[in-house]
Amino acid sequence: MIASSASTSLVGMGVFRAAADVRHLQSVNVASETHPLSPVSGGFIAIRPQGFKEDMTAALGALGWGRPVAFVEDACGLAEFTAAATESEYLPAAEDSAEPIAFVVPALFRSRRAASIARRLDRLGTIAPPLGAPGGQGVGGRLKSQSVQAVGVGPWTLDAGEDALGPLAAGWHVVMTDWTHRHTFTRIPGHDRFVPHVLPYRYGDFDQNIDQVNEALRELHAGGHNHVGLLVEGNPDTYDVLDGLPLTDREVHVTPGVPIGLLAAAQAARHFRNNPFARSFAYLSGLHGRHSLPPQQFLGELTSYLAAGITCVLVEMHKGDVELALEAIRLCGKEKSAVLMSDYFSSEEETFFLHGTPEGLREGFPADRGGLSSLLIADGGLR
Repeated sequence: MIASSASTSLVGMGVFRAAADVRHLQSVNVASETHPLSPVSGGFIAIRPQGFKEDMTAALGALGWGRPVAFVEDACGLAEFTAAATESEYLPAAEDSAEPIAFVVPALFRSRRAASIARRLDRLGTIAPPLGAPGGQGVGGRLKSQSVQAVGVGPWTLDAGEDALGPLAAGWHVVMTDWTHRHTFTRIPGHDRFVPHVLPYRYGDFDQNIDQVNEALRELHAGGHNHVGLLVEGNPDTYDVLDGLPLTDREVHVTPGVPIGLLAAAQAARHFRNNPFARSFAYLSGLHGRHSLPPQQFLGELTSYLAAGITCVLVEMHKGDVELALEAIRLCGKEKSAVLMSDYFSSEEETFFLHGTPEGLREGFPADRGGLSSLLIADGGLR
């Protein structure tokens, strides 16, 4: 029996648990490595297919743009029908999953992800696996494969106590950013059981973040640490350091979380008169250049979602394209309300409420958006 809409939140952990369950079902081969493809790794839309006309039109549009669609509580089999009609991949919920969530993944998503991973691996260059280190060598003097447990952490982690780091064995070396170390890791009971390796988080250079995580993991591997942890603020698969991380002599296992930008948007939703996440939302990066997307595509895609009444959450807005976001609002032909969320879940948290026309929204943007900035755009007025 399908759960009621009240029991499965669109912006909760459900979509990301379901994505982690099926990430191994799709993969691409890049540079002789097999990379799993999580359906939420490059932005997606989530719909609750109760309003057939609105939601199905939105789903078909998203698939045309190359965005996967998560169908939450699909009692009518619309996800499977949509996949067949669009020649997309259908990824049903795992048999033992408590989450009634299925994914439809278009072919364009696969090719785009493969190109993105190839670009990042090519930039890193060919790096031979480390040789001759302690900790157990494999064939030919090479180290055994390194197992990396990537754990999504965030505000919910603080309520879990010592269980928050349950996927990690005591004494593991754990790689994390300075943000995670300051705002999350040191507040978890029992964190002193682990050896932290803290890296600076660079809000404007995500490729550099991937590079330094890769280097830290390689150094640990060379030091004989075949089982290590990687703490990711949010969801490890979604717009983060797993995006192009080399997998030669390395296995990555994911414990999902909720992306911080989406969690911030869910918290900011209380400022709207009507719940902006009641029916659907789109989650995508406003920094289209990072993902090799032409500005025209970002503009067209965002405009189509806003015109359909889909709530949009734009992340990576520290350097994201505000001007094109405002142009999409103008082109969609509807008045929108927006909330800019800056450095949420830290002592520097700020909220900016933006109203009305694109001109009015533009005047409300601060000159300094903060480091961790996301933009929520939705129908309806603010309280």
